[in-house]
Amino acid sequence: MQNPILSSSRTFYYYAGIWIIIMFLHSFLLLFSGRVEVITALTDSVLANLLFAAIGLGLWFPIFFSRSEDEQLLSTLINNIVGGIVAISFWLGISYFILVSLFHNNIPYIEFLRNSVPWRAGIGLLYYEVMILVYFLMIYYRNNKENQLKEAELKALVKESELKSLKSQINPHFLFNSLNSISSLTMIEPSKAQEMIIKLSEFLRYTTSHKEEKLTTLDEEIGNINRYLDIEKIRFGKRLSVKQHVESACRSMKLPGLILQPLLENAVKYGVHESTDESVIEMNCSCNSSALSVIIRNQWDPDFMSNRGEGIGLKNIRSRLRLLYNRDDLFVVRKDNNSFEVSIVFPQI
Repeated sequence: MQNPILSSSRTFYYYAGIWIIIMFLHSFLLLFSGRVEVITALTDSVLANLLFAAIGLGLWFPIFFSRSEDEQLLSTLINNIVGGIVAISFWLGISYFILVSLFHNNIPYIEFLRNSVPWRAGIGLLYYEVMILVYFLMIYYRNNKENQLKEAELKALVKESELKSLKSQINPHFLFNSLNSISSLTMIEPSKAQEMIIKLSEFLRYTTSHKEEKLTTLDEEIGNINRYLDIEKIRFGKRLSVKQHVESACRSMKLPGLILQPLLENAVKYGVHESTDESVIEMNCSCNSSALSVIIRNQWDPDFMSNRGEGIGLKNIRSRLRLLYNRDDLFVVRKDNNSFEVSIVFPQI
């Protein structure tokens, strides 16, 4: 595991800059004592602090490899005390030996150096504690960042899985209804059954080709629902009438793929299937720069619907919108005595 201070040039420059400042302060304090000459003070400061800067980089490895979430506080404390004694002793011994070798003829400085060992040990302890505090903060920050990344990836996987699950519930639902209609037509109108199979094939080809796309354009979605409505018009004939009003500026707006077809399927199921008269399904699309609004309205029988509740198609659409946009106010259902209206808004991200 690479030392985080050396992992980027920016971090290393910060580390070097801090030690340069410490060297100047160290030199100033030595000169302020009045017992050390300038060259001697600079040499003492540069040698001692440069040596601890190097030791500080090496402290990363025992701290990183000895850390454990299960490790007890007492053992962590003992490890740090032992590590501190070893590091400070090594630093004091090496720096003292080199300084004595360099200035062995400077008797006043050698005496000063010998007398200053206790406070040098105190400075070494301060350096050591600051270094391990910085390293523990770095480890905590990195672990916290990794956990956030893992949590985000997990949420993305869950969301993708839920979307695929919801989508897989919609397609078989329509397929079963269409196959039942084709089965009925094969006995009474074989030519319409053949036409319906072709339309169904085109619809399924579109669904398969857009399987991995999350968003599509309104123009493509309308093309898809028109394939569906063509199938249902073969099934219901003049009983099904569809009126579409789509602003031309809205056709390039984005929305989740295959999300309007279940609404039309719901309108056909409860507006046309239960009626012997002509039933009209209206679809109005309007938009502005930030949102696309789609309203689908159909006639309905309240007595028929009261025992059915909200179908799985509508529940799936609510769930898809919540997962994609993290909002619960985009899907609204309105009912009166003979009209059932669904209003859905697609924010343009």
